[in-house]
Amino acid sequence: MLRPGKRFYRHPSLIATTIVLTLALMAVPTTWALTDRPPDINAKIAQLKIGVSTIQDVVRLLGKPTRYGWEQQTFTEENLPAVYVATVAQGPQFLVHNDLVGEIWFEGEDLGYVFRDKIRIGSSLDDVLAVLGQPNETVVGEEILGKNRVLYKDPDGRKGYSYFLSARDGVRMFFLDSKVIALYQTEKESDEDMPRRHQVRKTLAAFDDCRWADLSKFDLSDKKDILTTLWLDEKTKWPTRDKMPAGFSPSELLKSAMNPGLGVRKLHARGITGKGVSVGIIDQPLYRDHPEFAGKIAAYRDVDCELKSSMHGPAVASLLVGKQCGTAPDARLYFVATPLIPDAAYQARALDWLVEQNKALSADQKIRVISISGAPSGPGSPFKKNNEMWDEACQRAEAAGALVLDCTNHHGFIDGCRLDADDPEDVAKCTPGFQFIGKSVERGVPNRILAPVAPRTFAEEYEKGQFAYQYAGKGGLSWAIPYTAGVLAMGWQVRPDLSQEQMKKLLFASARELESGHRIIDPENFIRQVQAAK
Repeated sequence: MLRPGKRFYRHPSLIATTIVLTLALMAVPTTWALTDRPPDINAKIAQLKIGVSTIQDVVRLLGKPTRYGWEQQTFTEENLPAVYVATVAQGPQFLVHNDLVGEIWFEGEDLGYVFRDKIRIGSSLDDVLAVLGQPNETVVGEEILGKNRVLYKDPDGRKGYSYFLSARDGVRMFFLDSKVIALYQTEKESDEDMPRRHQVRKTLAAFDDCRWADLSKFDLSDKKDILTTLWLDEKTKWPTRDKMPAGFSPSELLKSAMNPGLGVRKLHARGITGKGVSVGIIDQPLYRDHPEFAGKIAAYRDVDCELKSSMHGPAVASLLVGKQCGTAPDARLYFVATPLIPDAAYQARALDWLVEQNKALSADQKIRVISISGAPSGPGSPFKKNNEMWDEACQRAEAAGALVLDCTNHHGFIDGCRLDADDPEDVAKCTPGFQFIGKSVERGVPNRILAPVAPRTFAEEYEKGQFAYQYAGKGGLSWAIPYTAGVLAMGWQVRPDLSQEQMKKLLFASARELESGHRIIDPENFIRQVQAAK
């Protein structure tokens, strides 16, 4: 069976840029056959939207996955990394990133799925091009670089194989002897030519993804507890007021979750905002004009991603330096955009670039903390290449005086907790873990600090100039990392003389220990201890 050696997928407004074929797997003969499958496979797949639908939507439509994995690794529901592949019985595979469906894979066997009413496993190359249009260019014998509308034939001399990506159609395919052997449904190049449509929801459960969802047919009058757990955006369509909980306002819910909670805004009111402190982020790309962080980005670097924006990049930027959402709204941000490629070399290069910037900055302008909402190395990492490069880059960065916060198990020290939606200021009311996947954090781990992942509101800008916000009633470690980075930036504003190791020790010393033994970040107590430190 032919598979890409590197798996790439689209997220909102993202296009895969590089593909390398695995020689050993390409040598395995591929067969296809028409099989008896449920006739509704096409109807079910049509209900899923790349970059919007979640793994929970997949479960609802096609059943619980029989396997969660990445290449040869297998994961449990309690140990899911940021990126993994979910396999369902009698169905396709789903590439999932941060709970969102990134691609839908049909490989080898014909499952009855038909793309654009004509293309399926076994279709001829001529039939495919008749539907999608002729390629802009055909290259023979060269490495597959994943360029849009370029037909690659005999890549690297591998006779009989071909590859074609049509970003405008949201599909890429591999061929053997001019027959489709793998079809990957991805997100279309742009939504500007094809307006989004609301997805009418037939069921509603806690932690569902309801962005662009039509909830107007539901009676939600007794569902307030569920509503605060949903993932929403400003396009979510709501029922009439008589079918909503008394006093509930979606716009007020979104606005209230801009508050970082845990006393952070009290610190802001005292002028402790991260002012004068430089921070770094390594993440997916963003436009720099969103009102939440416009004018706050001191430098922006693109590390070979050639992408425009994403869901993730604006989110983490706003959670760190956002005017309304950020823990350090007055910090200076150095942002490096990296591609969605499971090769840690990109993240290592990004980190080295931030270190290089520090060499030219004066002592009071240097980047003190760097946030990366990913795990480029270590156990469970979705990055399958050059992991050691990330570890080495971290050593260089910290030797140069910058504290690196990541999601790795061996280097990272942050985990997640949930704010109390009714009382987000009370540290003691935080719930440890990630409730939407039933994942708890090990009791009383001495080297872990828990920071809020939900409910939070963050910036959205998929298309340039279309400023919006999303409310996340569920969240992963991605949101805890920039939150913590912002708290540390406030500490360095108060005491710029303290080292990274001193700040880290004070973060642990000031944390609130729950009866369960979990340690929750306590920003107000942290600042008190920073001010008193000798």
